[in-house]
Amino acid sequence: MFASFMRDVNKNRGEMAEIQSDLSSGREVRRPSQDPVSFQSSRIIEGNIEKNNQFQSNINSGLRQGRLAQEAMDGVIDALIQVKDIMVKGASDTVGESEREAMADEISGIRNQIVDSMNAQYGDRYLFAGTNSGVKPFEVTAGVVTSNSNDKAPHIVAADGVEIDISITGQEMTGTDAGDLFDIIGNIEDALRNNDDQALNDLLPDSDEAIEHVTDLTSKLGDNINRMDFMFEQYESTKITQESDVSELVDTNYAEAFSRLQRNQVAYESAMAAHSKMFKNVLLNYI
Repeated sequence: MFASFMRDVNKNRGEMAEIQSDLSSGREVRRPSQDPVSFQSSRIIEGNIEKNNQFQSNINSGLRQGRLAQEAMDGVIDALIQVKDIMVKGASDTVGESEREAMADEISGIRNQIVDSMNAQYGDRYLFAGTNSGVKPFEVTAGVVTSNSNDKAPHIVAADGVEIDISITGQEMTGTDAGDLFDIIGNIEDALRNNDDQALNDLLPDSDEAIEHVTDLTSKLGDNINRMDFMFEQYESTKITQESDVSELVDTNYAEAFSRLQRNQVAYESAMAAHSKMFKNVLLNYI
């Protein structure tokens, strides 16, 4: 009888210790032996959460770089519009040679601004260098712009088998249907310095093409930024659901655990009280 009583008491103590572990750790299923199915399912979901967190980190980095590149491209478009405004003024019959010379200097300065914009960096990475991101993509020497960019846009992995470009290559930026972007700007500068209003008029379609070309590329990058934004929010929503699923599988239900702990404590105290009374009665039999 005593041995049976002690087995019950020890079982109760073991259950109380298990409940206390559940409460302190916050997890009801900590080992496969406690619930093999729930434990395995939670591990699979946690693995998916970890993988999606990495995709989110990739996207977050891509968004920062993509938005910086988009901002730089917006600046290039503004500069090209400014170039066209100068061309229109310079093509007027009322403008003299000295004024066109000053306009040519202004065009030269704008070209340098565009080069600076297209040499934009994110950390130590050049945004428009393609995958050759450690090398400055554009350099100006004696008014001539040379390109070190390649034709492979940098990208991030946004999901299994999904890659998204996060910038535009320098080659894409300068490769307009009317010719090299910097050649067009150089031709405009030369026409102004040569006081050639007819050449300026002939170059107006090339200027329009340059503006349209960079605008189209900016829209293309904007589409990729919107796609990354959407995927980031999708991952965020999915993570909330997955974390809830893991919690249901393995986390401690505190209300239920406290209730079980209280029941076990009452049972333990009742058992010990009964044991004390029985022990006293046995002693009395020997007096």
